Amino acid sequence: MDPVKNFSPRIERFPGSEAAKMAHCHRIRRVVFCDEQGVAADLEWDDQDPVSTHYLLYLNDAPVATARTRPYKPGEAKIERVAALKPARGQGLGRLLMERVLADLKSSSATEAVLNAQTAVRDFYTRLGFVPVGPDFIEADIPHVHMRLKL
Repeated sequence: MDPVKNFSPRIERFPGSEAAKMAHCHRIRRVVFCDEQGVAADLEWDDQDPVSTHYLLYLNDAPVATARTRPYKPGEAKIERVAALKPARGQGLGRLLMERVLADLKSSSATEAVLNAQTAVRDFYTRLGFVPVGPDFIEADIPHVHMRLKL
C-alpha cells in the first residue's frame, strides 16, 4: 500500500485536560524528542500542557503527529512541540497539521504566531511564511531559531 496515496488524515483540537488524547501526544513527543533526539525528559515535560491547546493528526485512525499552542504575549500565540512519527514524515502531513493550527490561530485574537524551530527544519517553517528573527541558539542541546508569522 502506498502511504502517500492511501491515507485518510484527520486532525483533532482539544484542551490539555483530555487525558486520553494527551497520552497520545506524550507518546509521540517521547518517541520523537526524547528517544530519537535525546531531549531530556525533564526538558520535554513542562507545566504548559494543561494551559495549551493541543492537536493530534490521525492517519487511518492512528495518532501520528502532534502540536500545541498557547498564549505567549499580548497578541501572540506560541506554537510548540510539533512532532511527527517517522512513518508519517515526508507525506505532507506536517504541513496539513500546521495549516490547521495556523487557521485556528487566525480565527483567534492572536495577530502573530511565534515558534522556536529546530534549525534542521527551518525551511519547513519558512515555506509556511515564518520569518527567522535573531541568531540561532541552543535549546535542549539542539540548534534552534526563533521565528514569527503575522496572522
